Amino acid sequence: MALLLVFLTFISGIFLVYTFDVSIKGDKSEALEDLATFYEEEKNAMIALPQTEPTDSYDVLYEDNDFNLKLEESMNVLYFGPTHFFLRLDAETLLHLLQYTRKSRITVSRTLLIWDIMTDGKTAAFLQAREFLALGELLNFVPEEDLYHVNFGSQTVLNFFANHDIHLSKRKYGILASAYRRYYGSTWYFNKSRLNNLGYLLCGFPSSDLAKIQPKVLAAINIEALMKLSKCTRKQTRVLYSIITHQEALGSPYSWGAEEIKKISLLFIRVPVHDISSIHLEAIKAIKPEVMKIIEQYKLTYFSKQQVLKMSSRTRRIYVLRLQLLNSYDIQNIEDWY
Repeated sequence: MALLLVFLTFISGIFLVYTFDVSIKGDKSEALEDLATFYEEEKNAMIALPQTEPTDSYDVLYEDNDFNLKLEESMNVLYFGPTHFFLRLDAETLLHLLQYTRKSRITVSRTLLIWDIMTDGKTAAFLQAREFLALGELLNFVPEEDLYHVNFGSQTVLNFFANHDIHLSKRKYGILASAYRRYYGSTWYFNKSRLNNLGYLLCGFPSSDLAKIQPKVLAAINIEALMKLSKCTRKQTRVLYSIITHQEALGSPYSWGAEEIKKISLLFIRVPVHDISSIHLEAIKAIKPEVMKIIEQYKLTYFSKQQVLKMSSRTRRIYVLRLQLLNSYDIQNIEDWY
């Protein structure tokens, strides 16, 4: 009887071990299948996230602030906002934003959107000075055919481009000069008052047009107008210098006094080196610091010691500093180092 009990206990133990082993293997297979399924789902989710989540959450961020943006927050729309949200801004809001924004950081594509919103499907002839003031250097990216229709018949528009030193390319100034010619024709160079009103726009005309200015007319325009020739090329300033040194205008440099030096203004930088020493000492006092900053550096050595002593304190300080730098930054010496 005892042997029978031992035998039955042994058989039941084997059965339990077998059953437990089968259940473990089944659980393992099911766990592996579940893990593979979970991995596939996670992998698919990770693939889909970059395509949908950033854009959705990005738009929601601006949708929540729609029509409730403060000035500090709304300025970010110029750089980071979604295009469809940006297009909801009206022209007046953009004008206000652009006055307090670093325009150099605005992209070209966003600039074109700003231009489309401001013009509202019309030409640039409908824009006033306040719009051009807000755009500023962004006008470099405006289509040339649009700038050609700028309304220079409006005195405010003309005064803005004539009196504001905008960082525009020379080609853009040429387009603006063509737009000016549309309103005033090709005889502007005979009229002294129109030359006075051109300001920075004068450098937009080609040298062939500037050569048509009469010496008496150029000598009669205001000093302020001649101080706005910084946009002109070397060829343009040489043409204007040859006109203003005509005998019917200011004459040769050796005959100049202080009034003539003030009159010639920025064109003094085109004085030939052989004429510098012949300028009277009394006239040297009238050379402005702005002129001494942009004159060719090699011409500084042609001023005599007496002429340097006659310069104003600010002009002489700039002269000395530039003369000291004349030999310090020699390109030939820098090339020899390498």
